[in-house]
Amino acid sequence: MSFEIKKGLYNLDTFEDHHAALGLPVNADASQVRKRYLRIARKLHPDSMVGSSAQEKARATEVLSKLVNPAYEMLSQDKNRKEYLILTRLKGQQVKQQKDSLTSGLGEEAKKLFKAPNVDGAYKQLVTQLADQQFDELDKIVDVVGSLSELNLVYLLRQQGNAIPKAAAKSASPASRPGQPPVPGMGRSPMPAANDKTTIIQTQAHQMSLADGYLRRAEEYLRKKALSQAILELRDGLRAAPKDSRCHSLMGIIYLQQNQATMAKVSIRKALELNPKDLRAIEGRRKLSTMGHKIELSGESNNVPPAGSSSGASAKGRSKTGTKSNAKSKGGGGLFGGIFGGGKSKRK
Repeated sequence: MSFEIKKGLYNLDTFEDHHAALGLPVNADASQVRKRYLRIARKLHPDSMVGSSAQEKARATEVLSKLVNPAYEMLSQDKNRKEYLILTRLKGQQVKQQKDSLTSGLGEEAKKLFKAPNVDGAYKQLVTQLADQQFDELDKIVDVVGSLSELNLVYLLRQQGNAIPKAAAKSASPASRPGQPPVPGMGRSPMPAANDKTTIIQTQAHQMSLADGYLRRAEEYLRKKALSQAILELRDGLRAAPKDSRCHSLMGIIYLQQNQATMAKVSIRKALELNPKDLRAIEGRRKLSTMGHKIELSGESNNVPPAGSSSGASAKGRSKTGTKSNAKSKGGGGLFGGIFGGGKSKRK
């Protein structure tokens, strides 16, 4: 994330406080999320910034695309919001465990909340006050978001991690409930039971949803040939979702564009290990093979034909199928928008 925030819940591993980014309490519902987002989007839209310089408008657009939009995408969809609330609840428990280190140096608003007799009323009032001025001055947005995140941290601490609506709490798996031991050395989430496949799948799906915004921005940079910025976005995405094959495969593709075959091989291999059907990774593997860099995966047959091989009818069939699929993608650039160069393939 381009906006480096070192306050509140942002100090917990790679956690991004989407509620603070939107200026909302952690128990906000879908209608509140939408209403708040529309208000922010109108305020930061270039047409609304009459008298502002081009630089200020560009900054406002950056705030909207990199801070506000990812938060809205996470909190506006029921499934994503429920998963994120579960994660927030777990972070509340982590706050309780690390109370001394996380509550040192709190701002004035957070200190007031610490002492407030009516925590719910005070929390709502303080969040509203900060949110009203959150986007008034572009240079102070990061500070205000940090102060809002401190309020969220104190509220979760005083609620002992139980500030999540009941509807969301019911969807938590047994491994997501309070009292479960944390993963050794990680301190991020409870250890799922060995046979709890549902919990593992839910965790993976949640991580993938966290990476969606980073992927979209990386692809946008890639279209603009801004490869360095795309890699930075993907690295942030992998910190949020280290097992997202899409981030690994796109990273490999970009390394290929930069003629860094060794780095590309590492990323493509990781993507294929996570998801053997990742189309970008498969295409990247074929490209690497033509360059003399073969990727062999454990448990895979050694007689897999190399890229461009004409042996075997099945290989030809796959080639034809890929050509048809590529022809349907926008811009006529193949599966990856012409990422490896070359024009449209001609079919008789």
